Amino acid sequence: MKKLIGLLAISGMVFLSCGPSAAEKAAEEQRIQDSIAQAQADSIAAAEAEAAAAEAQRIQDSIAQAEAQALAAAEAEAAQKTSKPAVKKKAEPAPAPVEEKASKLKGVKKVS
Repeated sequence: MKKLIGLLAISGMVFLSCGPSAAEKAAEEQRIQDSIAQAQADSIAAAEAEAAAAEAQRIQDSIAQAEAQALAAAEAEAAQKTSKPAVKKKAEPAPAPVEEKASKLKGVKKVS
């Protein structure tokens, strides 16, 4: 029995000494935490860069739209300046009524 207890105690010590030490476990845990923090920082930086790029694109689109509107307005203004105003036609006088001349035949009107 003493031998069995001694043998179990020795095997337990060997088993525990083969695993990582407390310092190694702490170092591994710290490495994992550092890795997580770095991944979060990279993710935040990427999101901020994407937001900045989207904002820059929005500004460029706004500028392009404003330039297009200004160009269209300038073209419309130029078209109004170069187009001739509509010339009003003078009203033609109504044709004079045709006088009916007496025909040799009674009741027959002369057709013009």
